[in-house]
Amino acid sequence: AGMLLIPLLFISLGIEIGGFGVDCRLGCGSYAAYGSNISYIAGNLSTHVYVCIFIVLVIMPFSFLMQTNIIRKQRLDAVSREGSFADEKYFARAKVSDALLILGFVTMAVTGMVPTEALVCDPWLQPSGKCFGSGGYFAQTVMHGIGINVGIFLFLINGTRRLFLAMSQHPEYETWAKARSNINAQKALLWIGMAAGYSAAFHFVFWLLITNFAGAVKVEHNMPVSQLCMLYRTRDECVGGHLTLEQQRLLGDKYRCRWNEKANFGIPACILDKCDVDGILDKNRVGIVGEYLGFMFFSLGAGILLIWIQQAEQEAFKINSAWSKQKRRVATPSSSK
Repeated sequence: AGMLLIPLLFISLGIEIGGFGVDCRLGCGSYAAYGSNISYIAGNLSTHVYVCIFIVLVIMPFSFLMQTNIIRKQRLDAVSREGSFADEKYFARAKVSDALLILGFVTMAVTGMVPTEALVCDPWLQPSGKCFGSGGYFAQTVMHGIGINVGIFLFLINGTRRLFLAMSQHPEYETWAKARSNINAQKALLWIGMAAGYSAAFHFVFWLLITNFAGAVKVEHNMPVSQLCMLYRTRDECVGGHLTLEQQRLLGDKYRCRWNEKANFGIPACILDKCDVDGILDKNRVGIVGEYLGFMFFSLGAGILLIWIQQAEQEAFKINSAWSKQKRRVATPSSSK
C-alpha cells in the first residue's frame, strides 16, 4: 500500500518543477536560470522543492525497504518447506542481493536529508582569498551525491541480479522465450517494470551530458551564492545592497543581478542578466526534465519489480514444493519394490 504514495509524490514534485523550474514564459526568472539539477534547486532556491525531495527520498526508500523485507521473510519461511527452491545456491545468493538492496535504499534516504548548496564563489574569484570555504559544503555535496548514486547503481546492477534469481525459481520464467510467451498480468508487470526502471539510465545519462555533468565540468550551469538573484525581494538587495563594498569591488561588472521594473506579478523582479549565454538556460531546462523523468521512471520501475519479485517467488516456492512432494510420492513405491 505504501507504494501507492510514490506516484502522488512525483506528481507534486513535477508540478513544482514544471510550473516554476522550466516554464519558458518565466525566462531568466525560472529555477533553470540558476541551476542544472533538482538538488541544486532544492538546496538553494525553493523550500517547496526541498520539502518534496525530502519526502520523496524518505518515503520512497522506506516503502522499498518494507517490500524488500517482505521478500526476505517470504524466502526465510520457504526454507521450512522442503523443495521450495529450484536451485540449492539460490538462498545464499538471494540473501546477499537483498542485503545490498537494503544498503542502497538506506543510502538514498541520506540524499533527501542532506541538501547540496551553491558554491560560495565562482572559481575565478577564489584567488582573491575572500571566499570562505568550510568542510560543511564538501561534506554535504559528497554525502548528497553518494547517497542517490549508490542507491541507483546498486539497484540497477544488483537489482538485476536479484530479478534473475527470482526468474530462475519460476518455471514460467526459466528462459526469455517463456517470459515473452503467453503474456498475462504478472508477465506484463515484469516487462513494464523493466522498461520503466532501465529507461531511467538513459534519462540520467542524457541529463549529465547536456548539463556538463550537472555543472561539474562547466560551472556556469550553477550560480554561486552571490548571484541567486531571484531570492532578492527589494531593488536595493538586487543591485548589490546585500554585498559589502569590498565584495562589490571584487565582483565588479561580473555581478549579474538586474532589477526589472516591468516584471509581471508572479515573476521575480530581480533576475539574472544574460542567463542564456551559450544556451545554458535551455540546456538546464532540458537537463532538469531529463533528471526528473529518470528519477520518476527509476522509482516506478523499482517499485513494480520489487512487487513482481515478491509475487513471482511466492508462486514459485509453492510450485517447487508441490513438485518435490509429487516426486517423493512417485519415488517411494518404486524404492519399496
